[in-house]
Amino acid sequence: MTGLDGDLQSTEALREVLQGLQRSHEALKAGSAQTQRLLDALESLLTLDTDADLFPRVFASLRRVFTFTHALMLIQDDGPDGDGLSCTVAEPAEAEGQRWPLTPLLRKVLAGRAVATVPTAAALAGAEPPLHWLYLPVRVREHRGILALRRGASEPGYTRDHVDLGRRFALLVSHALAARFAHQTVQRSRELHQLAERLRQSEQEAQRNARLLHQVVEHLPVGLVLRQGDQQLLMSNAVADQMLHHQPGQAFDERARALLDPVPPPRGRRRGDGLSRAPGVQQREVAVDGGEHTLLITSKPVQVFDEAMQLTLLSDISERKHYERELALRAYVDELTGLPNRARMQEIVAETLRERADEALVALAFIDLDNFKQVNDFYSHAVGDALLRAAAERVRALIRPSDTLARISGDEFLLLIDPLHQADDLQAIVARVVDGLKQPFAIEGLEVLTSASVGVCIYPLHGRSYEELRRSADNAMYRAKQDRKGSAQFFTAAMGEALTARMDTEQRLRLALRERRFATLLQPKVSLAEGRLVGFEALVRGVRADGSLVPPSEFIELAGELGLLDQITHIVLEDVQAALPRLRACFGPDTRVSLNIAARQAGDVAFMDALTRGITPDQARGLILELTEDALVAAERFQRRVLPLLRARGLRVSIDDFGTGYSSLAMLSDEIADEVKIDRTFISQVHQRPRSQGILRAIESLCGALGIAVVAEGVETAEELDYLRRHTSIGCAQGYWFARPMLLQDVLAQADAMVRGGLPL
Repeated sequence: MTGLDGDLQSTEALREVLQGLQRSHEALKAGSAQTQRLLDALESLLTLDTDADLFPRVFASLRRVFTFTHALMLIQDDGPDGDGLSCTVAEPAEAEGQRWPLTPLLRKVLAGRAVATVPTAAALAGAEPPLHWLYLPVRVREHRGILALRRGASEPGYTRDHVDLGRRFALLVSHALAARFAHQTVQRSRELHQLAERLRQSEQEAQRNARLLHQVVEHLPVGLVLRQGDQQLLMSNAVADQMLHHQPGQAFDERARALLDPVPPPRGRRRGDGLSRAPGVQQREVAVDGGEHTLLITSKPVQVFDEAMQLTLLSDISERKHYERELALRAYVDELTGLPNRARMQEIVAETLRERADEALVALAFIDLDNFKQVNDFYSHAVGDALLRAAAERVRALIRPSDTLARISGDEFLLLIDPLHQADDLQAIVARVVDGLKQPFAIEGLEVLTSASVGVCIYPLHGRSYEELRRSADNAMYRAKQDRKGSAQFFTAAMGEALTARMDTEQRLRLALRERRFATLLQPKVSLAEGRLVGFEALVRGVRADGSLVPPSEFIELAGELGLLDQITHIVLEDVQAALPRLRACFGPDTRVSLNIAARQAGDVAFMDALTRGITPDQARGLILELTEDALVAAERFQRRVLPLLRARGLRVSIDDFGTGYSSLAMLSDEIADEVKIDRTFISQVHQRPRSQGILRAIESLCGALGIAVVAEGVETAEELDYLRRHTSIGCAQGYWFARPMLLQDVLAQADAMVRGGLPL
């Protein structure tokens, strides 16, 4: 061998050594990378939350080490002869639940070998899909299992390195599972210990609650009894034992059982009789201990687990019943006389009528003491009260035991005369009452004389209800007062017709108000000095269906009684507000319109506030509120509260019918009025009546000194007008001599003539 050959051989040997070293290095690098992937997979498995599902993390870890299209976890069937495998977890999930036969190959895997397979000859021949499988043995607690990975035939098969790496991965998975389950066992042990501790605490809490419940039940203000079925006593507190006279530890006696046992409702019981309060619940009020006490006993069936029980509550309501009787006494008995009051009398009469056949007679008498107000004013209210008591006692002594007397208001009594066998008997009973009340009453050393007016009606002739009979008797009583006080009147058909007519008028008035069938008329007010029209007084009229007008005398008083006058006044004010601009345009910007306010309205602060709230300052300059003198005298609230309200809104006040009431001069000094209208009583025939002339001069002089305007009402003749113009300095006048009240459209139609002197001045 030459030297050159030796060198070549040395070079070749060195290259082989280097290549071997390189292969070893690559193998070490691959092994290190595999080891790192295995460690990462193990860490991923061990750091998983113990409550989370493990196998999704296992499959994710597998993908770090292997490539595959399917991953399945197969678990051997239970029992020593388990001949199959079940797919418990799979990725994709559609393979879950499939059954695998236990082949010899799979038995080897279960025994601990990792096995890789290649496609079978049948698969290569196209009889079945060509697949590569890698089977890895895994233990899941006491079960043996196989972790199976699959690749398709187009992919390279699993190598021996894959098998070796898979065996190590399977070992890691088995250890990770064992560690997890060991940790879970410790965790479960800890949880069981905590559960046992909680159960012990719950038992202590239950015992404490039981003792607390026992204390609460013992200190309840009501009696409590719990029985199983109807007899066996399970529990009763001290209050129940005391109410039932029961000794603890002993059986209930017959008296206690009679109170505790529910009573079956009577057959045919009417709805609303108060026995049953809810399904299965029964309440009873039972008098015990000789009627000294009243118990409210409430029984209710209860279900505790599978046991049917009866719960009974006992309350001593003796004090409540006492208060109820007192309240009933106050609600139905007149406190002053001890007689039934209005509400109780209505019930008595209604009950009496329900029990009567149509042919059975019953009478109702309305008794009103005459001049009772004068007794109160002249003597005292104490004497008045004593008179009412004495009158009640006297009437009760004069009537039969079967009759009923009631006081329904101040000095008004109702007498139910029952039974009434024939109408003639009624005359004697009523006569005794009327005559008896005329006899003197000895009260506090005084001899008080009075009488009573009585109205009488008969059921069913004059009414078939309490209200109809009371109304008929009331109507007859007013007729007696009008004819002769201290007398009796029996209801007649004529009274019924009058009552019917009044009710008809009332209905027509209400209908007219709803349909706003009222008209506002204007009566001119004339300046005597200047001879021109300076204002109007607004007057209301009703309007019939045919268009004719209804005078106020036919409805104003009734409207006041029915509380409808306020609405009518609002209607008139609205008409005046709407007409005022046109009146000013025709008769000048200083034209004023007077609006009449009733006495009751003047003292009603709420009404006066509502009436004047919508009046603008400009309208207020053209309005005057006319109030009667008696309204200002009687209504103190007008001066204290209403007058400041009117002044604040710029409204003027006129005193109507001045001189016919009381304290007129005193009112003038209080700065109430801006104007007074002298009543026509002093204007009529004034040129022939010196006394009226003197009164006019006095009023004129006083009002002139106080700066109050004066208007003469009711001027109807040329002589009256001539006297006012020649002998007084009264500023204005109104009356039929100038013009009668006219509709607004008529006033506007005649405006030019009035302005040019069309009024007789």
